[in-house]
Amino acid sequence: MTMMRKLSLAAGALAASAAAAALAPAPALSVELKFASFVGGRHVMNREVFAPWAERVGAMSKGALTVKMYYGGALGKGPAKQFKRAVDGVADLAWGLQGYTSKQFRRTTMVEMTEVGADPADATRRLWKVFDAHLAPEYARVKVIALWAADAPILHSKRKQIASVADLDGMKIRAPSQIQAKLVAALGATPLAMPVTKVYNALDRGVIDGVLIPPSTINNFKIDEVTKFHTGGIPWGRSPFFAVMNRKSYDSLSAEHRRIVDETSGLALSVKAAEIYAADGMKGLEKVKAAENQVYADLSAAETAKALALLKEAERKILADIAGEGIPAAEALAAMRGAGM
Repeated sequence: MTMMRKLSLAAGALAASAAAAALAPAPALSVELKFASFVGGRHVMNREVFAPWAERVGAMSKGALTVKMYYGGALGKGPAKQFKRAVDGVADLAWGLQGYTSKQFRRTTMVEMTEVGADPADATRRLWKVFDAHLAPEYARVKVIALWAADAPILHSKRKQIASVADLDGMKIRAPSQIQAKLVAALGATPLAMPVTKVYNALDRGVIDGVLIPPSTINNFKIDEVTKFHTGGIPWGRSPFFAVMNRKSYDSLSAEHRRIVDETSGLALSVKAAEIYAADGMKGLEKVKAAENQVYADLSAAETAKALALLKEAERKILADIAGEGIPAAEALAAMRGAGM
């Protein structure tokens, strides 16, 4: 074989190799996503839901897609701005409560009404069943990672046991959202709005007399250190929560990385979060029921019926007000209640 022939074959081989390399899919670039949390790493949602989710994403991508958790408001203080941080790209991901900005989530916060789900997991499945038809417009600017309901709230008070609806008259009670504030007011209390991160100090200083909040906060926010009395039996609805991803951050991922995010998020992750809140709430209740310096009691059947009647009347007014805003929240509520298990 002549030298010229050898050089020609070598050149052809190199050209074929270059062409094959050009056609082969490029390896995904390494990406790190910033996940904002307004509470610390020891909070049950971070410890048992989102930190494990981040680890799973990293493992499935073989380290090419990682999620770094920023705890305790490291990407910006204040839980009320968590959704905005994700929308604006201050964080790639964030989790928080729709109730802190209730006007943005008129449809989703219908889960705060009475008789929407038998437990947190049931209420969460109902949220997902009606999502496409009723809730999706509220999340058009983000990718939803999880959407779930917490354990049902109870009343925690500092100085007196709430044994009847009348006992709430004039009490200053912290409520977590606009709807729940109106429901608290319907039972005669004066509602005050504040994020959960300020509740401990407000109770300690006597700024509020009590708080409407799930019993999972007994462990996560040490509510039992600044309250003594705990009242169940009132059929409150449940607070919804979100974990969302900046839309541009999601769209810019490779197809493989989007697949990993899709596969690890959604209904299954949401139900896990709801079930963990439920279990943590049970631990909180067991703790105060067993403590010698704490008092737990449910309202009597008669007082529960009285409370429910007042809540239902307040719900009708709330729905009428929201309808006046042109938002079909009543249809979302009806769909949630009719969704079933």
